[in-house]
Amino acid sequence: MKNELKVINLKFRTEILTYTPTLLTIFYIIFINLYLKNNWNYTSISQYTSSFNALSSLIIAITVYQVIHFEESIGHFNHILGKPKRNLWVYATLTYIFSNYLFCLLISTINFILMSQNLKLTLFYVISSSFMNIIIILLIFTISLFTKSIFSMVSGVVITIFNIYFGIEVLGDKSWYYIPITYSTRYTSMFINNSVPFLLTISIYIVSVVIIFTSLLLLVKKWSGRSVQD
Repeated sequence: MKNELKVINLKFRTEILTYTPTLLTIFYIIFINLYLKNNWNYTSISQYTSSFNALSSLIIAITVYQVIHFEESIGHFNHILGKPKRNLWVYATLTYIFSNYLFCLLISTINFILMSQNLKLTLFYVISSSFMNIIIILLIFTISLFTKSIFSMVSGVVITIFNIYFGIEVLGDKSWYYIPITYSTRYTSMFINNSVPFLLTISIYIVSVVIIFTSLLLLVKKWSGRSVQD
């Protein structure tokens, strides 16, 4: 997998799309800091963490689009289908996508701790965000891989809008317990209010991730690729 990851990094290190998520994160931080100003209370923290995690779907979608579009443009995944271990490409690609997202999260976290001055919430924010966005990565990647690269952007926008509504606008309801893609936008806010049903949500989340990831690997193993018309 290390060799696969090195190849992926070499492919994309000079492309503008590689740095677009970082630029988007910086623009978000500038905007949200102007909006929240300097005195952050728990409400400000909830708004910051929920908003960034809602935006994370779009950040992830950009990197997924970059990877899938590249493969589409050089031969409709033929070289991947010919690999003896296709899963290594999947692992390396997901690692690349996750690493890019983590870098954006790191930038967001640095700003968070500087503005909030709250180490406990900072640690909870970075751990919960990195863990709870894995399902978003798997969903967008799976959809895009087996359809078209543009659907990664469509999925990212749809999930972002969904999480803006269900993760930010209606924080008080309990329906989110059963919708794992909303967890990243909810967790820090609910943790502040001491109202996170950890056992229920973690159980649902882990089961959901295992099902999606296992399905992805099985589909890739049996995949015959895209038609040239794709």
